[in-house]
Amino acid sequence: MSEETSSQPEDTVSRSELTNLQEQLKATRMERDRQIFEKSEIVAKANAYAKERDDVRDSLAAMTAERDRLAAENAGASTKALETSRQLEAANRRADEATAEVVRLRHAIANAPSSDPAVVLWGLISEKTRDGVAWVRGKFPADSPALPWFDKTVSLVTQIGCMAVRTTDAFIRWAVPKAIELFNKGKAELEARMEKK
Repeated sequence: MSEETSSQPEDTVSRSELTNLQEQLKATRMERDRQIFEKSEIVAKANAYAKERDDVRDSLAAMTAERDRLAAENAGASTKALETSRQLEAANRRADEATAEVVRLRHAIANAPSSDPAVVLWGLISEKTRDGVAWVRGKFPADSPALPWFDKTVSLVTQIGCMAVRTTDAFIRWAVPKAIELFNKGKAELEARMEKK
């Protein structure tokens, strides 16, 4: 019996040890619950980060697509600008060629001989008169005292001739319509007399 009594205290756990074990169990459970809670928070944060990462990926994909679209538009605009520049250069070249052609045609028209007989006759008379005056002037010696008098006389005759031509031209421009009007009146009067007979 003495052995039973001595083994009994070894098998029995003291109240303080039991309380201590219960406290440790309670602390372990609390630690486990805290770790489970932290783990769930970490999982929730990981899920939020994963969602945020997916949103950023989608945003990046959209931005990349927009960048590619803008790059394509920019390339198209650059191509169009280059083509427009080429067309502008070609138009400028054609405009320059047309301007040069207009200048050439104006020069050709200005230098073309007239088909009006009066103008042709006047040009011929002027040319022959200049040639004649030059021939007569060539007959004077270079140191002749009559040479300045000859030049002054030619200048005076040229001025008088120009005034005579202008006066004659003005008279003809005035007289031709008057003559046509007078002719038409005479013709109408003659026709009226012929009808009376």
